Amino acid sequence: MSSREQIRVGIASFFGGSTFDTAARVYRPTPLAAAGLAGVRPYWTTRFEDRDATAGLSEGRGMGAVMAVHLSGDAERRIAFGGSTSGFKRRALAVELWVWHMARAASVEDAQADLDRLIDAIVSRIHGDRTLGGAVVEAGESERGISTNTGAVPMVEPGTPPTVRQEAVISFDALVYPQA
Repeated sequence: MSSREQIRVGIASFFGGSTFDTAARVYRPTPLAAAGLAGVRPYWTTRFEDRDATAGLSEGRGMGAVMAVHLSGDAERRIAFGGSTSGFKRRALAVELWVWHMARAASVEDAQADLDRLIDAIVSRIHGDRTLGGAVVEAGESERGISTNTGAVPMVEPGTPPTVRQEAVISFDALVYPQA
């Protein structure tokens, strides 16, 4: 894979599964549904709906998340293995997996713990296949490694139970080596 679109869609299907809902523009059910990932979008949407965070998850779970793939940077350089006009290019893409988590839980702490478990599952999936299902040659193995950032504090909306919204961004470099 070498185009941005191919790489982005490949990453989205790795985390989202092989079924693409064309009406909703989301991959689901995901291989990480048990950890609370309801769907993965290859591109941003105008607005994620609450139902997106739990669609297809087990009945009564009450918490879940949706992810979008963002390619925040893209740099390539030629590696001249075969002379002046042939060889390979080393293309590094800065990948950000944006995760929006929504929970209807009696405890804000339970919602935070659920997001922690989902983040761990996403990172474990990267560790399990550094090619992200063949979308790239290697992911998360550069000097930068894999980093995770979460929003400052969860946003809590009153209700019975309250709705807790939080987000996380999992970032890493992904490398491909297209022929020059």
